[in-house]
Amino acid sequence: MDGPRRTYRRLDEWVSGFSRGGYALLVGVAAALSSFAVSLALGAPDYIFAVGIGLSLTAFNYWFDPNHREE
Repeated sequence: MDGPRRTYRRLDEWVSGFSRGGYALLVGVAAALSSFAVSLALGAPDYIFAVGIGLSLTAFNYWFDPNHREE
């Protein structure tokens, strides 16, 4: 059980070190690729939805900055 926790903590520390724009871009690209992969697996690739969700989540994550921590 320590392996997954340690991996999660390392990944969380790595991602929290990203700038606001870098974090937003990472989330947007991951969402777009995931959405496209699922639609491709279901047999009906939807490029427009994948691009739309990627752009939307990139904009929302940049605007609201959920990775920001008060110090």
